[in-house]
Amino acid sequence: MIENRLPAPTTDIDHAKDDMDAFGYCLLKDALSKNQLSAIRHRLLEQLAAEEQQGFSLKLPDGKQLVRFLINKGKVFLDPILYEGLHSIVKHVLGKSYLLSSYHAHFAHTGGTTNFHTDQFWMPPPTNEQRETTVKPGSITREGNRGHNIHGDTLKQNKSISPAVVCNAMWMIDDFTTVNGATLVVPGSHLSGREPDNVHDVDANWVSAVGEAGTVCIFEGRTWHSTGVNATETPRIGLTTNFCAPQFRQQDNSPFGVRPEVLEDAPDRLMELLGFVPWQGYGGYEGVSRVTRGQYALGEMKPN
Repeated sequence: MIENRLPAPTTDIDHAKDDMDAFGYCLLKDALSKNQLSAIRHRLLEQLAAEEQQGFSLKLPDGKQLVRFLINKGKVFLDPILYEGLHSIVKHVLGKSYLLSSYHAHFAHTGGTTNFHTDQFWMPPPTNEQRETTVKPGSITREGNRGHNIHGDTLKQNKSISPAVVCNAMWMIDDFTTVNGATLVVPGSHLSGREPDNVHDVDANWVSAVGEAGTVCIFEGRTWHSTGVNATETPRIGLTTNFCAPQFRQQDNSPFGVRPEVLEDAPDRLMELLGFVPWQGYGGYEGVSRVTRGQYALGEMKPN
């Protein structure tokens, strides 16, 4: 145990940053108002019903159901990704530049199973003491590179670990409780230097990140977490806004997937988050300061 306490919902940003450093996660309360929650819930349930009707709904092996790419599915979904309190924490983790990697709704239905993971499973581990690369970056898979698959059953403390290059946020549209499948985390796991194992780490110090509707739980990319098991008869709803450092590939291909009507009046900050603004020479072409749909790099040319 790191301290005699665990993170609790707070409005104190500095306190939340301290929680992030010590535990790998923090909770900000009152991040969404009752009116915002009502509007988000109405639009989300409407969208889910339409996607199920037309065969676009996605249910994952762990029992979770997703409504994906929320950036396209209503203006009510813009409030969470532009919330300044969230960005104060994300900047603390990732620095001043980062991208929106994905934006989904999660429905945790009755039952379900846990799936222990981190959100930067694809991050190559540091070289060992012999300067050997233990896993080639292009050979990493979600299931094949868990901690014990790399390090064996006896795990020694790594002298060097990767930095956080991802920061995720779970927005509580319902109250998140230990009974309805609140997100599970292992406090301090962000400093372990490895991925969790779904078999060997089942008895790690898993705790529920609980909070009232309107709270947002923010956790960095190395923190072990999972959806909890919902023991109620009612689906538990949350939204995830996943951010990554600008050097890395986004989960959602926003420059191609975002609809024209969303881009039409999108503020500059949103365009940056979506990846339309090049960073340090990456993500652009031939010197453009902002990527524009239908504008291509120069093709084959000949002098007059």
